[in-house]
Amino acid sequence: MNELKIGWAMRDVSTDQPVTIPGQFHTRVSRGVFDPITVTALAIDNGADQVIFVSADIVVIRNYLLDRIRERVLQLDPAIPAAKIVMNATHTHSGPSTYGEKLDMQKIGSASPSSDQVPHDGIEIASDDDYREFFIARTAEAIREAYASRAPGGIAYGYGYAVVGHSRRV
Repeated sequence: MNELKIGWAMRDVSTDQPVTIPGQFHTRVSRGVFDPITVTALAIDNGADQVIFVSADIVVIRNYLLDRIRERVLQLDPAIPAAKIVMNATHTHSGPSTYGEKLDMQKIGSASPSSDQVPHDGIEIASDDDYREFFIARTAEAIREAYASRAPGGIAYGYGYAVVGHSRRV
């Protein structure tokens, strides 16, 4: 049996700048950080195969975002199996937008309005493009750290109670 190696890393991807928050039928602008927005990476290697799971506190993962993260990871360390990165969003409606202002919106299906389209009462809203680049860099760093920190580990059953959310659409 192959030895299981596991590595973890986390990054805070919060920003103190006012940013657009996607996921509603109107544009919202952040007013600060109450709880951190994070990215967590888990690298698993059994000697025969590898996978890297990434969980991000954003509303949705678009293909172009994962592609850009994989590219950045390969720039940081070409030995990391970037094709084995699997990413999910926690689907928070309280995190910054990673859609971007300059992307082909027909290709991705939706977008936040650009910062110059949002009424902002004297507040300069940070660019979605700038935040997306920050997010990509921090996520790639977390993946690199998780992969580099792989150490012998194992899996065990856990017994107890799990805290779960309640869907407002029930």
